[in-house]
Amino acid sequence: MNSIYYEEHGEGSVLIFLHGFCESHEIWEELVPDLSKHFRVISLDLPGFGKSPILKPPLTIREVGSSVIEFIEFLHVQKCVVIGHSLGGYVALAIAEQRPDLVQGLCLFHSTAQGDSEEKKLNRNKVMAFVNEHGVRPFIETFVPGLFFQKNHGNIEKVNKIASKTSEKAFLAYSHAMRDRPDMTGFLKSFPNPILLIVGEKDSIISTFALQDQLKLIRNGKLIIMAETGHMGMFEDAKESIRQLKDFSKSCFLKGKL
Repeated sequence: MNSIYYEEHGEGSVLIFLHGFCESHEIWEELVPDLSKHFRVISLDLPGFGKSPILKPPLTIREVGSSVIEFIEFLHVQKCVVIGHSLGGYVALAIAEQRPDLVQGLCLFHSTAQGDSEEKKLNRNKVMAFVNEHGVRPFIETFVPGLFFQKNHGNIEKVNKIASKTSEKAFLAYSHAMRDRPDMTGFLKSFPNPILLIVGEKDSIISTFALQDQLKLIRNGKLIIMAETGHMGMFEDAKESIRQLKDFSKSCFLKGKL
């Protein structure tokens, strides 16, 4: 029986939205009304976030991907476009690797196929040590504003409230999983269906240069760099996010070509 919490709007070809670290399905709310006019939009809470119970730790990104595959099968979805923000992109890659027949198109939304560098792994270790000592909320207070380029953006408080609900158990389990996840750039070469890379020009987490290199590996890919946008394009440029996701998804279902 499915234990993943989700919300569903619209009908037709299916879009699956996966949120990022310390987020929930709520981050997609500004995009859903428009996209659901054209697609069946399903946004879910990854295990351990929002209203979905966590998997038994220690968890891996692949295991989270497997749980989402089971969820998709529970809904009797046979083809879908998967859109993953940051951590959600790592999970989306794990889904596509395990079930390429299921994924008609893949969007890494402010995400990357690269594994953590040694420097990034050390930083995750420091963050986990901080949270072990001080708890999640003090970290969130500085983490969330850093995701936005537009420091006075009205949705910073919304994201802060969502992130502040993250349990220490989920925070630490996913921090370990992200640190230890495999590099997936090799998979980009073999995936047969379209891949869309979306990144913010001012993203402090995902390198535009790294994504330009990854684009070269993709058979059927496209890279969109959104100006004056950090790591939260669904808020900082909702209009462009909707336009790109709509065009990409239509192309995946109609032609399979970008």
